[in-house]
Amino acid sequence: MSLYEMLGGEQVLTSLIHSFYHQVYHDSLLRPLFPDDRHRVEQAQFAFLTQMTGGPRDPNQPPTSLAMIHRLLPIRKEHAIRWLELMEIASLDTIPNEEARLQLLERLRIGATNVLRVCEAHQMD
Repeated sequence: MSLYEMLGGEQVLTSLIHSFYHQVYHDSLLRPLFPDDRHRVEQAQFAFLTQMTGGPRDPNQPPTSLAMIHRLLPIRKEHAIRWLELMEIASLDTIPNEEARLQLLERLRIGATNVLRVCEAHQMD
């Protein structure tokens, strides 16, 4: 069984993303990093999380490189930490399967660490 299925599929991911971005767009630290078009951001996050968790593939959706998408943003360690904190809060509210929730959070922690590394490298240039 894929992580996507363990999480609860499209319905749970949609709830997670909505809960998460509700927090992000009201967070004074993270809000400045995000564009005004919250709907587009949520759609991109849904596509990414579906892909990352082994959900159904959209043949029109190319693979997503998280680091390349974020590389030019002024993301610092405090942003990554806060992003993960808000994702954990949203996951506690929306993902009933604890094992799946912990697996997702670990994958997101690794992804956030990689994004932070790439962003910091570009900020030094």
